[in-house]
Amino acid sequence: MGDKTYKLQLISPDTRGNPQEALIQLKRMVEQDNARYVFGPFLTNVFNGIQPYVSQNNGKFLLMGGATSIRFQFGKPGADTLMRTWNHDAGPNGFGKLMVDYLRKQGVKKVAMLFINDAFSKVAVDMYEPIFKDLGIELQIELFEPGTKDFSAPLAKLAAGKPDFLFPGYTDAVLYDIVRQATETGLFKRFFLVRGSMGPGLKNKDLIDDYVAYLPKYFEAAEKNEPKVKAFVAAYKAFYNTQDFPYDQAPLCSSSCYDHLYMLVEAMKRAGTVDDVAKVKKELMSMTYNGLWNIRYDATGEAVFDFDAVHMRKGGAITVTRIEPK
Repeated sequence: MGDKTYKLQLISPDTRGNPQEALIQLKRMVEQDNARYVFGPFLTNVFNGIQPYVSQNNGKFLLMGGATSIRFQFGKPGADTLMRTWNHDAGPNGFGKLMVDYLRKQGVKKVAMLFINDAFSKVAVDMYEPIFKDLGIELQIELFEPGTKDFSAPLAKLAAGKPDFLFPGYTDAVLYDIVRQATETGLFKRFFLVRGSMGPGLKNKDLIDDYVAYLPKYFEAAEKNEPKVKAFVAAYKAFYNTQDFPYDQAPLCSSSCYDHLYMLVEAMKRAGTVDDVAKVKKELMSMTYNGLWNIRYDATGEAVFDFDAVHMRKGGAITVTRIEPK
């Protein structure tokens, strides 16, 4: 920057997804390590646990996280240097809205939603009920308790309503069990996942009829056509000293911080400072970054970027539809 060169130091503590531990680590990073830029958290319960501290220290550091609950702080006191690095489910540019619209175009009339009874799922239900309603799709909802392994009862209850698709959860930890049990019993053969991966579908490809997933990037195809994606995959393999790449996993976290780091550096250059987080945020809000994703921020400070709707049919045949929010 000018005639000075800066070296970024990455501090990456393990919060174990625990709000209390996250608060301890965040305080240490800000108060002892003098961190000015923090990526994360990506879980709503973790952000809710650190939010009071973030608000109390408004302006001291820029928090760039993917948690859904971050967006509900925008415009409130103490949220001036708060940004959300993942795109929103709802709204005209929301990936959830655009994914449901994709489903509507397939002629779907009724969907069953089976989510875990946790903080995010309650937010998700509030977001998706009006999305489905506005697009003319009937929605059934069932919540299951954390730790559930046998989904036969809620699956049977939802199947009785004869929905066209099952919308099951948002983490692979439960998706594998739900998709397997749903297909083995024959209760459901068509699945719609807004947050998820191709893994559960691929594992049951001969039993399903349709498996529609939101993926920030379908790396299998993109690696062949996009040089930056090819370089990313190669760098991953080199860093972990492996020939394997987790193609079956949705790149949810990388789409919320990887390009954003390079975008942050560019914003620092434009702002002419590494310390004035308000100036750096202003530059971030005014730019579009073309990396693995094409990223920009809306007027609230929430990221908007392109993504893939990946549709797998029985036997494993895959169609990828690239969606570019306006």
